[in-house]
Amino acid sequence: MNDELKYKIVSFTIFFYSFLIYCNYSFAQNTSIDEYQFVSPIPNSTLNQPGTTIILREGNLIDESTLDMLKFIVEGSKSGKHNGDIILAGDSKTLIFKPATPFELGEKVYVKLVSKVKIKEGRELPSIQFSFKISDRIIKEKYSHLKDRFEHGIKIINEINVKKDSDVLKKNQDLPQDFPEMIVTTLDNPSPGFIFMSPYSYPDASFSYLLIIDNRGVPVFYLRIPRLTADFKVQHNGSLTFYDYASYKFFELDSSYAVIDSFACGNGYPTDDHEFLLFPNGHSFLMAYDWQPVRMDTIVPGGDSTAIVIGLIIQELDADKNVIFQWRSWDHFQITDATADIDLTAHTIDYVHGNAIEITVDGNLLISSRHLDEITKINRQTGEIIWRLGGLNARNNDFQFINDPVTFSHQHDIRELSNGNLTLFDNGNLHNPQFSRSLEYQLDEINLSAELVWDYNYTPTLYSPAMGSSRKLDDNNTVIGWGLIEGKTLTEVKPDGSISLDISLADSFFTYRAFKFPWRTNLFVTNRDSVSFSPVSVGDSSSIFIDVISNSNAEITITGFYNTEDSYVINHPLPFTILPFGSEQLEIKFKPIEDGFFRDTLHIRSDTDTSRIAQILDVVGITDSIYLGIEVETPVENFILEQNYPNPFNPTTKITYSVPVDAFVNISVYNLLGEKVANLLGTSVKAGNYEIRFDATNLASGIYIYRMCAGGFVSVKKMMILK
Repeated sequence: MNDELKYKIVSFTIFFYSFLIYCNYSFAQNTSIDEYQFVSPIPNSTLNQPGTTIILREGNLIDESTLDMLKFIVEGSKSGKHNGDIILAGDSKTLIFKPATPFELGEKVYVKLVSKVKIKEGRELPSIQFSFKISDRIIKEKYSHLKDRFEHGIKIINEINVKKDSDVLKKNQDLPQDFPEMIVTTLDNPSPGFIFMSPYSYPDASFSYLLIIDNRGVPVFYLRIPRLTADFKVQHNGSLTFYDYASYKFFELDSSYAVIDSFACGNGYPTDDHEFLLFPNGHSFLMAYDWQPVRMDTIVPGGDSTAIVIGLIIQELDADKNVIFQWRSWDHFQITDATADIDLTAHTIDYVHGNAIEITVDGNLLISSRHLDEITKINRQTGEIIWRLGGLNARNNDFQFINDPVTFSHQHDIRELSNGNLTLFDNGNLHNPQFSRSLEYQLDEINLSAELVWDYNYTPTLYSPAMGSSRKLDDNNTVIGWGLIEGKTLTEVKPDGSISLDISLADSFFTYRAFKFPWRTNLFVTNRDSVSFSPVSVGDSSSIFIDVISNSNAEITITGFYNTEDSYVINHPLPFTILPFGSEQLEIKFKPIEDGFFRDTLHIRSDTDTSRIAQILDVVGITDSIYLGIEVETPVENFILEQNYPNPFNPTTKITYSVPVDAFVNISVYNLLGEKVANLLGTSVKAGNYEIRFDATNLASGIYIYRMCAGGFVSVKKMMILK
């Protein structure tokens, strides 16, 4: 047989096989699609990854005992029939087909679900048939987010002359030589909690720090990492996470700072650094940037026929890390939706640039698309767009803005508050003149209006061309991370616009976001959360002994103590080692050299060349002459619910409340799903100040809400359990 005949036979075989597949599916394309709540990939979609899974959700609970009667037929026009695993997700509604081998580039994939499976109502799950196309090419290069952040900003950074206040912070010589110096210029009764950052130096960018500092800029934890990291924060489940650029993953740490898990996108997508959310039920949300070849000459005049366009992928993973929800910008946004400053004739086009995901009070999704100047609400069940909130320069906007003619541009860190209000960091790249600020909008989702109810502009005006964050705290203070501004890192602002805390990183250090959270390590703890000395005369002294207790199966070396008040001394030789699960007793001596009230924080440190882990202990003392002049009885004038202490805690904490009149008081604890997990009080009390103890032994680590109701008074606060 000659070569020409062999070629014709092979070609005919491929054609005939493709024709059979076509005949099998073409007469019933996309059948029963409307009977399904969610289908991924979207039928007839293109630019799908070879590693994609198939996700189907009809919306009702599936009878698991009938799963054996379910049959997926999945065939590629090039790769042929695919075997794989059929998975029923933890919600008992979502079916996942995970192919054993990837699809081939450029092929069309045909999916047919032959179902005799029953839902819990008794009827059969509808059969379904559809197809989608795999991308023609895989772009293997990784997108440099750092380059994008700095290339437009480094030349126009505002130079702010910030002078160090030596009375506020002294340089700690025990820190590594390349540690970013903290410059605190304002310290005016800031909110309790600790500041989380992941600073790196530009243009070196060869190392970074995971960093937790107190309100004075003193580190209670740091870890030097010889590569870039980002977005170090406390998650909704109470653990810590950060992004590692070397592995393109998010890592989860427990409260002893041990790595306990890692998270990455599924379906063949590289994990992006901008956002990661992790919830107590084990579900997580990530995003990916999807590089795809697009003939832009067919979309815009002068477009590049070989252009690379970057799309946005949003995924929800269940506790087993199955992708149970996927949303792609290719299916919902147009490339021409990008704002005017995005060059659509360039070779590489980042037309969306997603940078935040938020779960709304009603259970749906918000995403922030920086290069669209848009915040988009997405139905978490169907993937359909509910509304689009766009700034002045956006191509799409469903809302009318009230009290804000400027709106927002190239925003970061969108968050929804419990009252439905929306907060964000407005970078302001397209404002004229350019300036950055923190915003809060009250949204009317029925009449589609967005009213500006609070904003903050620094004086003098600041402009951050990239990065940044804005988070409202429980006491209504707002913590602003300024992103790409040299000489200005974090500002905590009170509701009236006054500054309670101003911190800067020196020497060209930057951090993508900056946060404030309650936090306490459990690697080693003290048997008391605080120490209060009885009144002492000037010149006399008093001692209290505490135990430092290890929760580790390894030895812990305590290398130092730190506090600011000279009236307190810790009498113990250094360093010393605590055996696994052992303890060591410390003597704290209070010896005032003058009259006064002395409040301090003792840091018990375990340092290495590249890390610090510190436990914190509050210390209070007073001289007897001051004590005798204190008016003890203070009348209660208002209903008050105080922040629990300690917070975080394990397993007990105290909650203080006040009532000005006799009243029936109810105090209950809820998880983040709104489910009541404990009822602490439900009785009538006399006017006065009270304290109750909450034991969370039977609850998992995470963030919880506690609420006090008394008459018409309602107050809600957050607490964190760390085990």
